Amino acid sequence: MKATRMIAAAVLVLSGLIAPSQASAQGAFYIGGSAGKSDFGSDGANGRITAGTVDATDTGFKIFGGYQSDKNSAVEIAYVDLGRARYSGSSRGNLVTDGKFEIRGINISGVGILDLHPSFAVLLKTGLFGWETKTSDVANGVPFSEKGSFVLLSFGFGLSYKFTKHVSMRAEWEWFWVGVAAPTLLSIGIAREF
Repeated sequence: MKATRMIAAAVLVLSGLIAPSQASAQGAFYIGGSAGKSDFGSDGANGRITAGTVDATDTGFKIFGGYQSDKNSAVEIAYVDLGRARYSGSSRGNLVTDGKFEIRGINISGVGILDLHPSFAVLLKTGLFGWETKTSDVANGVPFSEKGSFVLLSFGFGLSYKFTKHVSMRAEWEWFWVGVAAPTLLSIGIAREF
């Protein structure tokens, strides 16, 4: 629950950043959603096996919202579900089967926006990812389950294309630091400005 308290504190800070900016004539709130390919990287088994097979990719998604205070910056919060990696193999003579490693959490980030054209922009993101993980498998016939949570860094970049004044498409690559693992999400989505 430590991660939950840290996320709550970050949300309060985010609220404080948004409130003073509402006076800006250029400011706008937005919401959206994206989905794509998540990759758990080289530690998709969360250290549970030393030999075996790991399926480190899955379908991930995020639901996000934010406030763009001016044409070059925004603050964004997102619920991110990276899906699960699957693994099986052995560790110190133990047979490990039916392994699953899941990651989800809240990401809060600052977004830099570089307009290349009235409809086309580059997005650069850095933030904090309050993650929760769940690892489960069966080792030598004995079920194993473990949960973890913490807050660590996230980074990302992407492209945004406006179809209309208020609707845009995003293509993004994001990296999340989750202890020894560093999963990524390559996604495409839609954002709606208000």
